[in-house]
Amino acid sequence: MHRFLTILVTALAVVTSCNNKTPDPVAAAIEAAAMKDTEGDYSFRIYDLAKIDSTTFRTEFERRRDVFRLKQQTEEKLYWRYNAEGKPKTSESHRQAMEKAKVNLETMDYLEKEIGARIDDVAYYDYVFSGYSETKEGRMTYDKVYVTVTPDYEVLTMTANQRDLHKGTGRVIPGYIETISAELLEE
Repeated sequence: MHRFLTILVTALAVVTSCNNKTPDPVAAAIEAAAMKDTEGDYSFRIYDLAKIDSTTFRTEFERRRDVFRLKQQTEEKLYWRYNAEGKPKTSESHRQAMEKAKVNLETMDYLEKEIGARIDDVAYYDYVFSGYSETKEGRMTYDKVYVTVTPDYEVLTMTANQRDLHKGTGRVIPGYIETISAELLEE
């Protein structure tokens, strides 16, 4: 009889532990980001979540440099255009913006050296999810929403447009926010 009870208790423990799902930390991070401004009770459910890509720090540095190079080239063209048109105030503002982009490129070189051996570590993962939330105001549907999530489960961006997914992801680079011009952060 004692042996029967031991087997029964063990079997119940196994069955019970199989029913307790461990929460997915990525889904929990997405829920926290999506519902951060929600007051009161809510329910949130993700019914489809897929990892679609990962980005290393090296790739993020390249992406940020491309942004600053494009900014520098655009400002240089505008500088010469307004300079030729005899508009010194306008051309000067574009010259300053061009210089700022140049400084930001130099800063990226410095930050890349500072990150050292971590350059090929994953900076963040790209996910796409579908789900919904319900609050006292009603139901919100999330259909193919794209998110970037760091390895420590911080959501960097969340957007319905995949083209906008990597806007603002530069802040994953240590020192980026403290050293890069504020108006260029979202480019």
